[in-house]
Amino acid sequence: MTRSLPVPAALVARIVAAVLAGGLVALPAPGLAQGRPPDLSQVSIEELMNIEVTAAGRKEQRATDVAAAVYVITNDDIRRSGMTTIPDLLRLAPGVDVAQINSNKWSVSVRGFNGLFANKLLVLVDGRSTYNRLFSGVIWEAQDLMLDDIERIEVIRGPGAAMWGANAVNGVINIITKTSLDTQGGLVRADAGRMGVQAAVRYGGAVGAVHYRVFAQGTGRDQSLVEPGTRADDRSHSVAAGFRTDWARRPGAFVVEGAFTSGHTRGLWLNFDPVTAADEPLVRDPSDATDGHLLARWTHTGAGGATLQVQSFVDFADRREPVGHYSRHAFDFDTQYHTALGAHQDVVFGGSYRFVGEALVGRNGFSLTPPDDDDALWTAFFQDEIAAYDNRLAVTFGAQVQHDTDSGTGVQPTARVMWKVHPRQRLWAATSRALRTPSLADRGLRLDYPPVPGPGGLPLVVRVLGNPAASTETFVDVEAGYRLEATVASIDVTGFAGHYGQLQTQEPGAPVVEFVPSPRILVTAQFGNLLEATTRGIEVAARWTPLPTWHLDGSYTAFALTPHLAAASLDPKAAAEDGSSPRQQWQLESVWSPDARATLAVALFHVGRLEQLQVAPYTRADITAEWRFTKRLSVMAIGQNLFDAAHAEFGATGSLLLGTQVPRSASVRVRWTLP
Repeated sequence: MTRSLPVPAALVARIVAAVLAGGLVALPAPGLAQGRPPDLSQVSIEELMNIEVTAAGRKEQRATDVAAAVYVITNDDIRRSGMTTIPDLLRLAPGVDVAQINSNKWSVSVRGFNGLFANKLLVLVDGRSTYNRLFSGVIWEAQDLMLDDIERIEVIRGPGAAMWGANAVNGVINIITKTSLDTQGGLVRADAGRMGVQAAVRYGGAVGAVHYRVFAQGTGRDQSLVEPGTRADDRSHSVAAGFRTDWARRPGAFVVEGAFTSGHTRGLWLNFDPVTAADEPLVRDPSDATDGHLLARWTHTGAGGATLQVQSFVDFADRREPVGHYSRHAFDFDTQYHTALGAHQDVVFGGSYRFVGEALVGRNGFSLTPPDDDDALWTAFFQDEIAAYDNRLAVTFGAQVQHDTDSGTGVQPTARVMWKVHPRQRLWAATSRALRTPSLADRGLRLDYPPVPGPGGLPLVVRVLGNPAASTETFVDVEAGYRLEATVASIDVTGFAGHYGQLQTQEPGAPVVEFVPSPRILVTAQFGNLLEATTRGIEVAARWTPLPTWHLDGSYTAFALTPHLAAASLDPKAAAEDGSSPRQQWQLESVWSPDARATLAVALFHVGRLEQLQVAPYTRADITAEWRFTKRLSVMAIGQNLFDAAHAEFGATGSLLLGTQVPRSASVRVRWTLP
């Protein structure tokens, strides 16, 4: 039995704010590489800028000629960093906001809206999307790749939806692994230190014209800290195994690859059980997860260099978390054609079909309505690059049209221009529209918070509900950039401004009194789309090589978000939204290789204060020193987070987890390759 209370709307908003403040916040809002990769430890500025990328336009382009904010993390960067996870590696790219929540959870975003459930960044691995529809994001601990096999990580900041579809809103990260031809022979690597151990083994061989590799990797991560000296009990361990085969004989090339991972973690989820939450604030149950995929890709190169690529993959996930049992199975088929039209046009077009089935059987206050959902997605895209003025000017028009059974039809266009002012200077500009389609949680989430004392001594319960009529979020972006390549230095500057529409809010309803199962006051907050926001910022990346044996890399990012809340909204927090991202961050790396045997790298990463989450600014210092005894055997000493005994990178108020502190750590790596 329920009865409406005549409580003013402003009081409702204050009640919800009081309950949701203090640490409990609801769910917030590829082509086949050819040839062997170069050794990038001693390359010139010109050679570095000649690296080709595929994520920006679904075709191979020199990074310096891409009319977008692009940065490439090379295999040499990966090896030299001493890092062992994909999220940590993304710290190396300017404009990427990476925060470690606890020992096994990360939040990663580009240009704002960071959090455990960040939903505006698309991540690809060899052209395979890792996106899930549960919250429109990436489960980072599931990306358990063998880092030695990564050729490069392309980071595109800004919308990529015209090529890759909805949810490529603020950026695209494209992880490209090496071909089997480039991983022949054996490799054994072992890391051991304060934050855990990792052991990896790989072997590559050939059968006739077919090259292959197989790998296995085991990782154990130690505990982070609740505060200096107090461990958080968030250990984790995982195993991964996989294979890749490559067959290449002109005019065709064929790739088949697959992997399987299994992990066991303690995620430090907050306890929402109304009976036990007061005595046990954290759920002690562990999380168990398995993920796997199988991908095949065929590429045909015709006369004149035209290429046809057909790719398909299947994947599955089964995750048993304290918040519920999540499962997914997906099938994807994608084809594209790339050709020149005459002397001045370069065209890429294609389409895809994807089927995804997902389910969540909720626990610990969580549930999903309906508990399972099937969705089919069809897309078609087209891009035309037109060259003029002796190829000094390139104008690109592109768009993607997509239709899915849940969100209907959407169009995502882009227009870009690149002007080669000088052989070593580029000016570019772009404008794009991108969409973020509603997730399953946006539409069907139910989350009951534990009771707290309310008016009149009655328990007060806040319930957050999804909205079956949730709207698609929109984003319109304008960017411009300048690049200069000198003999010993380079600089890349990007400025951007954007407008978001129909962002998610939490709209409280009128309190009601429930008498069953016992008297209590229930306040329901339902997701709405009554927030708009504008963003602006600047990103600068530079490299200087004062000596052939020494180079310096640096970057600086400034970011600002201004919310614009609709007058009809009662959301107590949306008017203060700042994207949960720092206003400023910078990094500096010095790499010295006095000879072929030794490399010393020192890196500083500074992240500004997270105002909304009340996380203090910090500066992280990493040092790696590698000594190569022979061409096949090396030892690396690794120090990370050296300035602080421990520091927090993200707040508990930004997720449904306990936020912990990242401790200082030291480790040793041994790497041995075999013929």
